[in-house]
Amino acid sequence: MAKFAIDLHGGDFGPSVLIPSCFNFFRRNPQHIGMLVGNISSYRSYVQNCPSNIEWVDAQPIGQLIQKPSRMIRQDGNSSIEVCFRLLQKKQADGLVSAEHTGVLLVLMSKYGQMHHLVHRAVLASWLPTLNQKPSVMLDLGASYTAKHDQLLVYAAIGVGLTSQYSAKPKLSLLNVGTEFFKGPRELRLADKAIQSWGNVDYIGFIEASDVFLGLSDVIVCDGFTGNSIIKSAEGALGLTFDLLKRNLSGGFVSKLVSIWLKVQMSQTLKRLDPKSSNGAIVAGSDLLVVKSHGNAKEKAFFSAMQRMVDAHEDCYIDSIARQLDHLAASKIMASE
Repeated sequence: MAKFAIDLHGGDFGPSVLIPSCFNFFRRNPQHIGMLVGNISSYRSYVQNCPSNIEWVDAQPIGQLIQKPSRMIRQDGNSSIEVCFRLLQKKQADGLVSAEHTGVLLVLMSKYGQMHHLVHRAVLASWLPTLNQKPSVMLDLGASYTAKHDQLLVYAAIGVGLTSQYSAKPKLSLLNVGTEFFKGPRELRLADKAIQSWGNVDYIGFIEASDVFLGLSDVIVCDGFTGNSIIKSAEGALGLTFDLLKRNLSGGFVSKLVSIWLKVQMSQTLKRLDPKSSNGAIVAGSDLLVVKSHGNAKEKAFFSAMQRMVDAHEDCYIDSIARQLDHLAASKIMASE
């Protein structure tokens, strides 16, 4: 059994969408307890139909602090997201799910969590669907816009920690503008040279953006600006494709028959490609287990983020990441000596 804190005021839709998603999730997972954190007026009408494994914690929306998250470092507040972090810090919750702004999560992670000494700023990591049906971990996805070569090595170690449960020697690659060793910015080339000596990964070198979804790598490393752009571009391209198909197959009788046939034949494929099914990024780098949901997540997508939290807890991601970061720190010390 585990307890998970759920921030009801994060994201675009708030409690009216998140509470039904939480009820659905915890009814299906009666072995876990959900601590729903939010303003009592936002959930009063839901209490009567509440599952028995739900607890309520009163807190306020974040308000104007979202515009300047740095203020939260200097003063304690009663916002739902900060209460969630305090529950984590005091070990009253095993993990946290929130659709709050990334900047807020990063500030509170450094305030309430114990950051690994190699990690200067938390990292966003998530799983991408691939052609070979085995998802790839990609990081960073927007926590930091740029990355020096030593940061890229930290990202790589975190990625290895996230895949160590199902791969003893994960395939790892760096995202670049070309696969040749002499291409790309200097920081990428320095990271490439360093990772070539790692014995705990199957390093395949540089890959291009067109190869990200082919399943060539278990771990794909890049700076946050690049990673975030890749994810959002892919979501946009996928949405455009679906819209064009719907438009062209919504005409006559034959088109509708073809549409129905395609939907049946491709249902499993479309399910894997649906961004709502893969929602939830690990905010990695500290001793706290935090999952960030997409801000525009509705019930199905937020359900996926909570499932990501359960998987992360059961697979002990925090411990695995810490081991890999400790290994990287030891190898740096040895190299310097």
